[in-house]
Amino acid sequence: MGLFSQKQQKPASTSLSVIAKGCRINGEISVEQDIQIDGFVEGTIATEKNVFITPTGRVQGEIHASHVIINGLVEGSCHCHEVNIQSQGQMKGTIHSQQLTIEKGGVLIGENREIAPSDAVTTLDTSKNKNNKENNPKEKADKTA
Repeated sequence: MGLFSQKQQKPASTSLSVIAKGCRINGEISVEQDIQIDGFVEGTIATEKNVFITPTGRVQGEIHASHVIINGLVEGSCHCHEVNIQSQGQMKGTIHSQQLTIEKGGVLIGENREIAPSDAVTTLDTSKNKNNKENNPKEKADKTA
């Protein structure tokens, strides 16, 4: 039979973005899936998923993620639910997390600031409320009176 008669496989539900070894990124990276850093990133990485820093990976800046696995070098800060520093990993800076694990050989030079689940709050955009009051005829009448 030919290739077209075979059933097509469904794509994986999660995908992975990779910053390859030898690649250098300056700026902000925002992804909706997992990201693996084999190269160098200077700036901010933001995802609601996982960030993997491999032994050849290096990050200078901020990481905002659900879970960060460090087996390379991070200089800056991590804001996440969970951080794992593996045997070849080095974190120089501040970790803001609920869970921190450091394997034998892993290094943390800096501090860990534990975040309680109640501290993880989202702020409301107050500019929307201000605009709603300005557009409300009753509010306008109160201001003119």
